[in-house]
Amino acid sequence: MNYYRSLTEEAVRLLDIPDEPDIYHRIRRWARVHIKHESVAPIDTMNWPKGCLMCGLVYQARMKKGADNTVDRAASIYGMAAVQSHIDKWIAAEAPLYFVDDVLAGQALLMLADFYKDDDPETYMRYMKVADGIMKFLYDHDADAEGVLPYRPAQKTGQIFADSLGMIVPFAVLYGLMKQDDDAIGFARNQITYAMKHLADPEIGLPWHVYSLDEASAETGGADPEAKIYGALGWGRALGWIMYGLGASAWAFDLYPPKTPEAIRSSKTFTALLDQMSDIALQFRREDGLFGSIIHDPETPADTSASAMILYGIKQRDYRAERGVKRESYIDPILPYIGSDGKVKGAQGECMGIGQYSDTYGSYPWSVGMTMLLL
Repeated sequence: MNYYRSLTEEAVRLLDIPDEPDIYHRIRRWARVHIKHESVAPIDTMNWPKGCLMCGLVYQARMKKGADNTVDRAASIYGMAAVQSHIDKWIAAEAPLYFVDDVLAGQALLMLADFYKDDDPETYMRYMKVADGIMKFLYDHDADAEGVLPYRPAQKTGQIFADSLGMIVPFAVLYGLMKQDDDAIGFARNQITYAMKHLADPEIGLPWHVYSLDEASAETGGADPEAKIYGALGWGRALGWIMYGLGASAWAFDLYPPKTPEAIRSSKTFTALLDQMSDIALQFRREDGLFGSIIHDPETPADTSASAMILYGIKQRDYRAERGVKRESYIDPILPYIGSDGKVKGAQGECMGIGQYSDTYGSYPWSVGMTMLLL
């Protein structure tokens, strides 16, 4: 079966769904305005679920653009055109950014820009100008004492989520390499280095979901204690976001080999972390080849979205080390969950807050988009 075509069609379908919030988010928005008397951002068209879809579509379109199979070539054009249309509409609306996780779509933007670099310099420059604005968006946020960006800077909690390591770090790496901007590369290295210092459990190596230096310091009168940690240890998508961030950054260093001292140093940092986290993840891989919603708890259900992200990181580690693992082996464990309609079932639903993990499993943008990285 040609999974690429069905996955592409489902990803494009999901990408084209209007960005109206569901009933849960409509209630939350109403409560913030009418009960808490807070302002709410306009509807976000570059949210992280759509970022997952765009990254998967563009990544695979690049891989399949020269495919011998005409169906694959046609699907790659279809997927690329859908992403470009979505991004162009966003740019026409002056490219608004509201949250740190919007930056995930910036990775797709940069991959599109790189695609046009030689053949269409005007389009390349137009996309890179937007990328400049995304990088400025990151720089303009207040970071914690170690320079790491909180997941929701406007909330002033200082909470660092593992999620943002996959959402902003690969963008900053690829941006820095494409622009020959060591500051952006150093920014990315800083995010991953300091965050992992606090997120990784010292005993088993798996990450916690969230940490905060600010809240830990507040409890001790401004001293410099260890970070305060939140959420579940070993939540599947927390590790997934970290593995995706490391894997996508490794891919960027392969696309643009490091030349400056900062880029070389950062490449070594990312390679070492990717090796380390891959080895830790593989200790907890299940017999079916997947990973659980709580990685080290075999009683929790397998999560195809977390598994796809983790396997993508392992795939990039193996490719860099030239260990000769066939590409097909990475997606094999997820194949039983892929329907003929391109849906990828068995993915845990959206996290509703720190420690509030869904007990619903189905097909979502984050399972479809991330599975495309494994083809």
